Amino acid sequence: MKNTFQKLIWVFLVTTCSSAVAETVTDRIDWSAFLSRHDLVWESLPKAWHEAAFIGNGLVGATIYSEGENVLQWDVGRSDVTDRGSRLAIGRFAVVCDGSSPVTGKMRLDLWNAEATGVLKSAATDIAWRSFIHAERPVAVIEFDSRKGAPARMVYQPLPAIPARDEFKKNVIPPDKMNPQPQMGKTGEVDWCVQSFKAGGGYIVAWGEIARNGKQLFVWTVDYAATGTPNAERAISSVKAAIADGMEVLAGSHRAWWNAFWPRGGFFSIPDTRMESFYWIQIYKMAAGTRPDRPALDLMGPWFRRTPWPMIWWNLNIQLTYWPVYTANRLELGESLINMLDAGTSNLINNVPADWRNDSAAIGRVSSYDCRGGVGGKDGEERGNLTWTLHNYWLHYRYSGDEVMLKNRLVPLLKCAIGYYLHLLKPGPDGKLHLPISLSPEYSKKAPDTNYDLSLLRWGLQTLLACNERLSLNDPLASKWRETLEKLVPYPVDPATGYMIGAGQPLAESHRHFSHLLMVYPLHMVDPESSSDRPLIEKSLEHWIGFAGALQGYSFTGASAISSWLGRSGANVKLMDEFLYRYVKANTMYLEAGPVIETPLAGAAALQEVLLQSWAMEPFGTCIRIFPSVPDAWKDVTIHRLLAEGAFEVSAVRRDGVTRFVMIRSLAGNVCKVRTGLEEPVITSGTRAFTVLAEKDRNGLPLTTVDLKKGETVVLMSGKNRLKPDELLIEPVTPQADRLNYYGSRKVPPVRPDTKGCFEAVPKSASLHGSLLLIERKGGQDNVGRWTDAKEYLSWTLAVPDGGKYSVIAVYAATGGGGKIALELVKKNEGRAERIGLLEMEKQGTGGWDKFQEHSIGEIDLPAGAVVLSVRSADGKPPMLNLRAIRLVRK
Repeated sequence: MKNTFQKLIWVFLVTTCSSAVAETVTDRIDWSAFLSRHDLVWESLPKAWHEAAFIGNGLVGATIYSEGENVLQWDVGRSDVTDRGSRLAIGRFAVVCDGSSPVTGKMRLDLWNAEATGVLKSAATDIAWRSFIHAERPVAVIEFDSRKGAPARMVYQPLPAIPARDEFKKNVIPPDKMNPQPQMGKTGEVDWCVQSFKAGGGYIVAWGEIARNGKQLFVWTVDYAATGTPNAERAISSVKAAIADGMEVLAGSHRAWWNAFWPRGGFFSIPDTRMESFYWIQIYKMAAGTRPDRPALDLMGPWFRRTPWPMIWWNLNIQLTYWPVYTANRLELGESLINMLDAGTSNLINNVPADWRNDSAAIGRVSSYDCRGGVGGKDGEERGNLTWTLHNYWLHYRYSGDEVMLKNRLVPLLKCAIGYYLHLLKPGPDGKLHLPISLSPEYSKKAPDTNYDLSLLRWGLQTLLACNERLSLNDPLASKWRETLEKLVPYPVDPATGYMIGAGQPLAESHRHFSHLLMVYPLHMVDPESSSDRPLIEKSLEHWIGFAGALQGYSFTGASAISSWLGRSGANVKLMDEFLYRYVKANTMYLEAGPVIETPLAGAAALQEVLLQSWAMEPFGTCIRIFPSVPDAWKDVTIHRLLAEGAFEVSAVRRDGVTRFVMIRSLAGNVCKVRTGLEEPVITSGTRAFTVLAEKDRNGLPLTTVDLKKGETVVLMSGKNRLKPDELLIEPVTPQADRLNYYGSRKVPPVRPDTKGCFEAVPKSASLHGSLLLIERKGGQDNVGRWTDAKEYLSWTLAVPDGGKYSVIAVYAATGGGGKIALELVKKNEGRAERIGLLEMEKQGTGGWDKFQEHSIGEIDLPAGAVVLSVRSADGKPPMLNLRAIRLVRK
């Protein structure tokens, strides 16, 4: 198999290029300064989990925000705290301030130091604070500097120990399963709260404080026992040791870890500063959410929120969560996933029927960290979940080049995953092998021969055969794998719409999941660069992503990545733009009914596909593509030490729309084939003379092969534009000034008047205040929908150049009338807010959720300056409308 690709390559030029002294590429990345432009900044206190600052160390975490009567609170989180396999709420620490006057505040999350800072102010109070979860110790650290008024006080508020899904669905807990009330106590100067579980185990929250140098040091921890009776001693010792060390020692070691973490991995910088910020916050999120020796990242990591999904979901979520670590050169963050699979192997085997356990393994839809999730019954009909997860394991190998891991850990488990499929295959009258009826994840109708299963089975068989050859395994099952691959039924295809869900079942309804397209992405079993495969891929993509109704955030990240593989520069970034403004919350978290952390992380991976791709049609093939789908508008781009399949560190610089140079370091000694984007001839610089082959691949596309050995680095540039040493620079691109620190209090640009002086406030420029509100699309236009909570509202900032009178018109759709909607206008002036107008309208039915009509509300006088327009319920009832626009027409 591995020779097939080589036979299809035409070598038309061989050159040997050398440099007596290697050109030096200078790294000018100031990580602290660069990351500071992406810090999350809040101009007012966040009010909800999806607006909060979040800190963590891969095990213990906290979200920091103001909720209800709590001026500011730290929600306590620890990833492995589970009761009967389910995550559950723990509790929170709330700040108590003296006085009755309102408290305001500001916050910042410093990415370089992984530290949140802020101020709290009132007539009686002025408190500065800083907080972090220590990078290596299981403690949260908070320092208060009370510059006015009494010192801040912290109060612990335990939450009921109810498994999250039961709490979300309001299930009645039988008395024999109800957890006891928590027990509070104090040992010396350390307070504690012990929560035991009826099923065994439990957790302990412990905290203490000390005043030093006019400041208060407050430390808390949460410890967990999976079985037996929780013991408070370890938690108490952690708190006492941290307090004894003091803030200087704690902050020093914490910052040392993070300041070493950032430069160790890959880097990129792009002209869209908002997208750049989004990406770097995801890398922070991964490092704060998991570590090699800590739990795998489930749907929310150490940042618990009320949810119906309190476990690991194996039919998309866990796979997408880890996608960004590979290209980002953060493989250590991916180890928590493969370690969980290794540790759970016996349970993965026990998940299949007893008489198949000698050669099979699988996982159902849901499990805890122990991988116990049987495949019997309805959920068991999602048969490919383990195989898909093992594709992540495969990517970990491909980017690391660790052949020992491949041979001793991955291949044995992949054999079992494919062994499970082999038991299910049956010959059909067409002479082909077929799979029984099953579910394509999240599609409502079942089908035999689902493309979800066929894609994964094909990938697994091809990969096992390639590994058998590369590693000289001489596996006795190789002939069975080869025969199965030859006889396996083709992918079901509808001539009109493309790849189907399964045999006899086209994609006939909107579907948020790309489970039927896995052969395209991420498995690359079909070739988007091939004239034979490409039309079907394009047809399938357009039918799927154009079928509005059920699409969600990860639909757009997946469509963007596929578009990048197709080379659709511009369309790929447009899809990412739509994802960011429609779905991503103010702190870059993502919510549906509960947190689903994989969606923004998949967005980070989709951005990587714009800049660097390294997929190949053969399991061990190599094709490094430099800036493969960068839009024309992105004139300047920098990547540095990003990883490519085959274990290569890749750096490249694009300036004024032209690739200037490429630098590649081989980590494993695999064949180096690269599509440089450089003007021919390509010349090299390094510590020796390199042989360069200018080739074309089987699709007639240019390819450069360099005889790069393990540990060597080569610099590639155009022979027509050889750069001077002082031009070989790695540095960030110039940021957009109006998009610095975009997240936190999201920096939505103000609405400006058109040429007639009129304003059109549309969803894309709105700030959404609430977890349910969502920007939807009906009739090809955006609207704000899912307005089912009376407390939620939306707002715009209007940039009014000069004052005047305006008619106000609302464009909305609703199934029924009744209920009042308020439009409030507030003038911002030197930090103060003054209401300058209030209009109310009676909601009218329009005949349907997609039947939009204009409704006149009244007139308003606008002064010059910044004016905030808010739309909210006026009568305490949910607005229940789809809002397309608020128009202010100048009189």
